Amino acid sequence: MSSNQKNTTSLKLKLCASALLLVTPIIGLTACSHDDPKTFAPLTYDYLTPIFLNVSQMDVQNLSQNQQYNRDVTNLSPILPATALQNMANTRFQARGSSGKGIFTINRASLQEQGHNGIYGQMDATLSIYNNNNQKVASVQASVNHTYDIDSSKGAASSKGNLYDATQKLMQDMNVELEFQIRKHLGNWIVDATGTPVSGGIQTQDLGKPGAVTAPTKATPNSTNKNNSTTPSSSNDDEDLSAVFPGGKPDSVKASEKLQYSPEKAKVNQLPTGSLGTLPASAVPDKY
Repeated sequence: MSSNQKNTTSLKLKLCASALLLVTPIIGLTACSHDDPKTFAPLTYDYLTPIFLNVSQMDVQNLSQNQQYNRDVTNLSPILPATALQNMANTRFQARGSSGKGIFTINRASLQEQGHNGIYGQMDATLSIYNNNNQKVASVQASVNHTYDIDSSKGAASSKGNLYDATQKLMQDMNVELEFQIRKHLGNWIVDATGTPVSGGIQTQDLGKPGAVTAPTKATPNSTNKNNSTTPSSSNDDEDLSAVFPGGKPDSVKASEKLQYSPEKAKVNQLPTGSLGTLPASAVPDKY
């Protein structure tokens, strides 16, 4: 082989090697084209109207940590559901009384893969009121669950983008359920920013985007204290719920009021339905 032929062959090999180096990043970029963004906006709720309670102290505790469920993907979410719920509770529930204590407890905040195209989310929480003797004088429970369809353009159900979206939607459901339950059972414990009992009930507000104008809806007073006591007490009256459900209370909610949720009785590795649950028990897949 002549020297010219050797030089030509060597040049061709170098060009091929250079081409491979150029193609490799392109292949890498193509493979990563559906990856999640590096950052996600924090889920904050300081733009929502606070709910002032007639207590001198408000605490939030998270008991959902270290819980594991079938096909659990909770910890893969860029914003943990429990963190989002805790942030909302710290922001919205504010103490404005001279005595007593309120405790908001997160019992469950989980995300699970449902097949290849769904994410099952569930939140269970309790808001309890205690007097100065540390006796519970009022309490309300809220539980929601839903299966959310994923956005295939954001990847699999376990992708950060889909889990972030599911957490946002789960928080929207929990916000509605919490206000419904608080207004039904703790209406007499609601005060204004100065600590004065309100006569018009609390205001309900959807979880819109931060900065968006969301006008609160004034609710009808939910109950009266038949004993004329100066100490607030919980009420079980079936008051007007038009602020949360403009078309009247849904049948699913009426039926759910007969259910009592007990975190102690909830079975691990099972998908229980919540009081505003959109999944009836018959809809839970056998594999769960």
